[in-house]
Amino acid sequence: RSSSSSASATATLAAAMPLQSAHVFCSHIGHTGKTTLCFNMSCLYAKRHPDVRVLVMDLAEEGDLTKRLLGGVDAARGKDDEVFGSIFRLLSEAGRQSAPSSWVSSLLRSSSSELDIASHAIRVSEHNPNVPENLYLVSSGAWPRNEDPLPEDKRREIAKKIRESLERASESWKLFCDTDGDRRPSPFTMLGYSLCSLAVVPLHLSKADLDRTETMLGLMNEMRKSGEISTQVLLIVWNMVTSQNNAAMEHKGLRLAFTPAKVSLDILDACNTRIAGIAKDEDFAGLFVSGGAETPDDEFIQGSIAVMRRLADNVLKPAEELGMPFVQMIDKLESGHKQLTFETKDVKYSAGGDVIRGVDEAVRALSEKFEALTVGAR
Repeated sequence: RSSSSSASATATLAAAMPLQSAHVFCSHIGHTGKTTLCFNMSCLYAKRHPDVRVLVMDLAEEGDLTKRLLGGVDAARGKDDEVFGSIFRLLSEAGRQSAPSSWVSSLLRSSSSELDIASHAIRVSEHNPNVPENLYLVSSGAWPRNEDPLPEDKRREIAKKIRESLERASESWKLFCDTDGDRRPSPFTMLGYSLCSLAVVPLHLSKADLDRTETMLGLMNEMRKSGEISTQVLLIVWNMVTSQNNAAMEHKGLRLAFTPAKVSLDILDACNTRIAGIAKDEDFAGLFVSGGAETPDDEFIQGSIAVMRRLADNVLKPAEELGMPFVQMIDKLESGHKQLTFETKDVKYSAGGDVIRGVDEAVRALSEKFEALTVGAR
């Protein structure tokens, strides 16, 4: 599907419903790129769809996405009272609480009609001008907590109230949730599953990562079978893949924006075969949006797999440290710059326009596939 047709379909959805879609970025492994992708894809979506309010819920304990959205770690210092932990205020409807049990019990006492999630969301551009004005944040990050497990019925009720708040809204919303890379999913990670019907799973191109991810997929499948969640895996993203050169290529029906090393292609084939096998397993029926017992492997791979190259550090690091999404870097280049210099508190970075465009194009290609698959999943 072309980007123009995806945009047209998205506009139709925006006119039809307040909550367009909800995506959780998840994997039970840390440092696979969940936060980087959630940050850049939510900002790019907000930039491309200014009439939609984009809500980012940072459900990770350390609040890395929150810090990035606020302009980086240095800029985020001192804003804890105002922003960090806003999910607790959202859920308690009674101001800041010191323990999770208080906001849970308070939310469970409230009716769905009393909860207004928008009133608890921070308009991020008021803190970081690099972020589109229609992007909002609710954060649970950087908040000391010792979370007790939430029973299934309470998780389901909490998620229902938050979703109903968005679905009642007069504005159109799109929800992105970032989660922790926890081996045993935290209550907030499982809340992210309950909130979002679609999952994006970034992974290193590694059989070891895939082994751990099979455990996560099994957990999600059990939660689906119990009726607690309806989450389906929209996309597996093999992330941080080493590029041999910049030439686009097609490999076994999968369009790649770069040429990986041969060993990476061999590992890709082995991992994709295993994922396709899981999708065919009758015990996992319905877990993947594009997959099933009768789906040919090549069709499943084309509809469920994306491959992202390793991004240049002199673009990736300033994006993280300054809270500047790649789409904003492109705007600066288009104002006449041939290269950009980024200065953080301790480090100075410089990147040429071709390098920045290469990084941005990689994320745009992923985002276009993400949008097209999302529209197709409705």
